[in-house]
Order: sequence, then C-alpha cells, then structure tokens
Amino acid sequence: MDALEFAALSRARSALDTMAQSFVGRDINQQSKAFVDMAMAMFLNNDRASSVAALKQHVNSLVSKAAAHAVLEPDLWNGEDVAQLMASYLASIAEISILDQLKKYARVLPRYVSRVMSASDAVGNVVAEGDPKPVRNLNLSLGNMTTTKSAAVLVMTQELAMAGGAEARRMFEAELSKAVSRATNRALLSNLVDSNAVTIGGTGDPLDDLRAGLRAAEPSYGYVVSMPAGDVLDLSTRVENRGGMGVRGGTFVPGVEVVAIDDATAMQIIPASRIALLDYGLQLRSAEHATLDMRDTPESPAEAVSLWQTNSLGLLIEREWHIASAVDVVLVESGS
Repeated sequence: MDALEFAALSRARSALDTMAQSFVGRDINQQSKAFVDMAMAMFLNNDRASSVAALKQHVNSLVSKAAAHAVLEPDLWNGEDVAQLMASYLASIAEISILDQLKKYARVLPRYVSRVMSASDAVGNVVAEGDPKPVRNLNLSLGNMTTTKSAAVLVMTQELAMAGGAEARRMFEAELSKAVSRATNRALLSNLVDSNAVTIGGTGDPLDDLRAGLRAAEPSYGYVVSMPAGDVLDLSTRVENRGGMGVRGGTFVPGVEVVAIDDATAMQIIPASRIALLDYGLQLRSAEHATLDMRDTPESPAEAVSLWQTNSLGLLIEREWHIASAVDVVLVESGS
C-alpha cells in the first residue's frame, strides 16, 4: 500500500467513525429511556427554572442535549431533539395506547402545515382511454380545526420519589405509561364513537366477536381494536394469536392491533388506514403546590388534597391531537 492509498483509507475510516458517532443514542430504547429520565428529573425538580437547569446538567447526554436550547420550561417542547425522544417513548408504549396504534396505519400529518390535500388513482387500459382521474381522499384545513387535549396527573410522596434505585424508577415508569395511555384512550374513544357507529350483537366468544366486527367494518389496511381486558386475556392464549399479543394487547395477527381497556363493556373496531391524524405529542409540567381531587379507592368519594401538605410531588401530563375521520367505528356488544 503506497502513501496515497493509505491516506484514502484513513479518510474513509475517519468518515465511517464520524457517521457511527452521529448515530450513537438514536436507538429507540435509549431514546425512550432518555425521555423517562427527562420526565423523572422534571418530577423531582418541581420549580420550572430549576427543572430546566437539572435537565441541562443531566448525566444522560441525550437529555442534556435536548434541553440545551431551552431557557424556560415551555421552550423544551419546541425542540427537535425532545420530539425524537418523545416519539421513541410513545412508540415503546404503543401496545397500550390506541392513538399510537392508529399511527401505524393512519395518515400522520406534518405538524407545521396550514392545509392538506391528498389524491391518488391507478388505471389499466389502452393509452388513449386510460388517463388517470385522481380522487381526493383527504382535504383538511388545519387553520380551523379543533384539537383534543387529554390530561393526566402522576402523584408520589417525596420519600418514595427520591428513594432512588431500580425499584423506584420502575414504579415511576409504570405509572407514567398508565397515565399517558389511559387519559388518551378515554378521550380518543369518546371522540371517535358517535351515533353513526355500527352496532352488532356479540356471541360471548371474543374470537367470534372479533371476526364478526372485522367483517362489519369498512375496508382498511389495518385495524385497531379496543376491547375489555378480559377478552384480551382470552385472545392472548388462543392459537390464532399469531402476532404474539400479550395480556394487555399488541398485534393479534398482522394488521389487527388490540388494546385492553379495563372498564370497557364492548369491543370497538377502528379502520385505521382510513383515518388522518395530527399528533402534537406530550408536554410535562411538575406541580408541588397543586390541590387535587383524590380518593382512597376508585369507588370512594373524591377529596381535595394539597400536595404540599402531604409532602407529595405531582407531574401533569398533557397530550394534544386532532383526528380527521369519516369512518364508522364498529361496536360489538358483549354477549351473554
């Protein structure tokens, strides 16, 4: 190898090293973990100014880089790095989130456009007679739309939140995913299910009901199905579960995504590829001095409780989105 060949090889190696370094941390699991780190730091540093400072000094380089541009807490949510961390986190909890399951098949619109139109056509004919005639399948003005916002709150005592260790983190992460998904699921189903929903009677067998609901639904490249948690548990043990769906949901078969809803009484089938949606993502805010309505059990009456007086911390979780849909959801009522 002569000097010129060695120099070319060195340049190529340097370029490959630079490219590899630029992709460090872009793994979805690392980015999802970084978003949880970010949420936990905001939870523990409940003052808005101190939370931004804590993020900038965080030991996770993905978190500190995402917060580098922010001066105040609201500035965080305008950055592309935070958007990437958030997207990875939402993808990691998709099996329990109807909105994120819909995004696998729906037309996901870019956030910063004022008007959207989509058209397509295909023909098979002689040249003179085969001119395509595109049909518009999406015409949406984003300037006049009304977005939907869901909100949830996560509360822990300061002693538990600051205990540290793997156990406290796992508890925080589990409660965060539940808060994000449950609030969004409830609001989204209320949005989609209206008087035009197609209702059919159930048989009492979850698999037969699922098949009947899919037959009654409009054609789609993929379906998202919300159903009672007991039905999901039943289907997860069936030999027909070729997608590896777990007890809380997932892919039942390719093209059919299932989400368990604890208080549901009916199965709801959504033709996902016939939907367009705009997702503004999550915003997190810490709140130490808030007064919340809390209860000892789901059946107990609510009582106003001050987080400050109970030495607790709170994290407010908001998500905003818009769905453009002309499809009818199919409801399969529970059978006897």
